[in-house]
Amino acid sequence: MNQSISHLFNLIFFLYFILTIKSYYFATIEILTLKCQLSSYKRRVKIIKTKPFERIRMMVLTFLNNKWENLICIVLPATVKKWHNEKFKTFWALLSKRKKGRPTISREIIDLIRRLAKENSIWGATKLHGLLLKLGFNISERTVSKYIPKRPTDPRLRLRWLEWLALHSDGMISKDFFSVISSDFRKIFKVLFYIHHENREIIHFDIEAHPNQEWVIQKMKTVLRKKRKIKYVLSDNDSMFGKKYTEFLKSKNILHKKTSVRSPWQNGIAERWVKTCREELLDHIIPLSEIHLRKRLEEYIEFYNTKRTHLALKKDTPIHSPIQEKPPDGEYELVSVPEVRGLYHSYFWKKAA
Repeated sequence: MNQSISHLFNLIFFLYFILTIKSYYFATIEILTLKCQLSSYKRRVKIIKTKPFERIRMMVLTFLNNKWENLICIVLPATVKKWHNEKFKTFWALLSKRKKGRPTISREIIDLIRRLAKENSIWGATKLHGLLLKLGFNISERTVSKYIPKRPTDPRLRLRWLEWLALHSDGMISKDFFSVISSDFRKIFKVLFYIHHENREIIHFDIEAHPNQEWVIQKMKTVLRKKRKIKYVLSDNDSMFGKKYTEFLKSKNILHKKTSVRSPWQNGIAERWVKTCREELLDHIIPLSEIHLRKRLEEYIEFYNTKRTHLALKKDTPIHSPIQEKPPDGEYELVSVPEVRGLYHSYFWKKAA
C-alpha cells in the first residue's frame, strides 16, 4: 500500500515537473518574441521597419512555438510567412547554382533569333522555331520564345507602317502643286506632278498658270494611260482636287484620300520631291518663260528617274538602272555625259581608243 502511494506521488511530481518546464519553455519563447518586436517598436521613426537579423530571429521563434500567430502584434502573420518565402527563394537560388541546367546558346544565335523576329514580325515563336530548324539550328521552341522581343500577341497589331505601305505602294500615287514665279514677276506657274510611291518615279507633270478641275482631270487621264494599276490617289485639300475630281476617280474604281488640314507630313513623299526639285534645279535657274521652265523640268525629271540614286530605294534609281562592272585598267575609260545642261553628269565605261 505504501509502495503504491509512493509510485503515485512520483508520477504526480513528474507530471508537475513536465508542466512546469513546458510552461517555462513557452513563457521564455513568448518573452523572446515580444522582445524581438519591442526592439523594432522602440525606434524613433513613424514607420516601423524591421532589420534582416530581426526577421530571421522572429522566423526561428515561429518554429519553436506553435501559437506564434497570437504573439505577433506589430506585423501581420502573413508578413512573417512572406519573409520566410523570400528567404527560401534566396536559399533555393544559391542551391540551384551548384547544378548544371540547360546549356546556354551563343550570342550569334540570339542575334539571329531577334533578326528573324524583326524581319518576320507577323510570325510567332512556333513559325520562327521551324525556320531555325530548317536553317540547321537545333534549339528548343521555348528558347526561341525567350529571346523574341516583346510585341503584341495579336499578329494584326504587329504590322508596321513600312510593311503596310510596301503591300500597297505598287497601286498608290501622290499628286501636288508647287509654284514657280516667272522672271518678270508677272506670272506664277503652277506645276502639277504625279509621283509613284513604290519607286518614287515621277509619272507625269504639267504646267499651267490658271489651272481648274477640268484641266486636272484631263491630266489624270494621261496618268491612267501610263499607269493602269492605280488603287489609291493621295492629295491635299486643294480646291483643284474637289468633289468633281473625286467623283471622276470613283468612276475609275480609284480611292481618293485627302490629308488633314495643315498636315503636309501626311503626303510626305510628294512634299519631299518638291524640296528636292527646288534644291537641285529651281534654286539654280530663273524661268524666262513657260517653255523654258518646261524644258528644264523635262531634263531634270528624266535625270531624276533614270540616273539619280535615291536613299529610300537603297541607293537605286526610280527606274532601275543596271550596275556597270568595272573593267580592267587600261582597256576602258570613264566617260561623263552632261545632264540638265551640265548641272549634273552621268557616267559609263567606254573602250579606250
